[in-house]
Amino acid sequence: MDIMPIKVVIFGSIPEASLILWAGLLLMGVKPQTRKIVIAGILQGISVYFIRRYVDFGIHTFVQIIVFIIYTYFIMDVKLIVAILSIIVSSVIVTLIEGSLLIFMDINLAYLWSVDWMRLLLLLPHEIVLGLIIYIGYKKDISLQNEFGWLDKIVS
Repeated sequence: MDIMPIKVVIFGSIPEASLILWAGLLLMGVKPQTRKIVIAGILQGISVYFIRRYVDFGIHTFVQIIVFIIYTYFIMDVKLIVAILSIIVSSVIVTLIEGSLLIFMDINLAYLWSVDWMRLLLLLPHEIVLGLIIYIGYKKDISLQNEFGWLDKIVS
């Protein structure tokens, strides 16, 4: 279990959740309202604080994803399959980037969690990638829905 400092929640978890949601929805071909993204990001950031505080390590990831899918479904007003796919796709992107950094940079997770600025620093690489996905998604009108015809049948 992890007690996250409030500054990590405010400057880390909330922006991260907002970017994960935004990028995931754009990849599914949904252009969300910024206000709803912010609301869902704040709720998810607060939820992450409590989930990580009271749920065992490892299990907390699955609980966070389920809660995030529920927020996405109700707040963003999208189909359940769109909520599921958008959160899972973005979470996989984040996991691949974070996991690669931890492996290749040989970062000790216990040390990382003990230093607030290190926790925030670890978020930057995947937040930059998610930001690029959002930027390119809007600029070039690119989404997985546009690229894969079969996905259109699922999410539309």
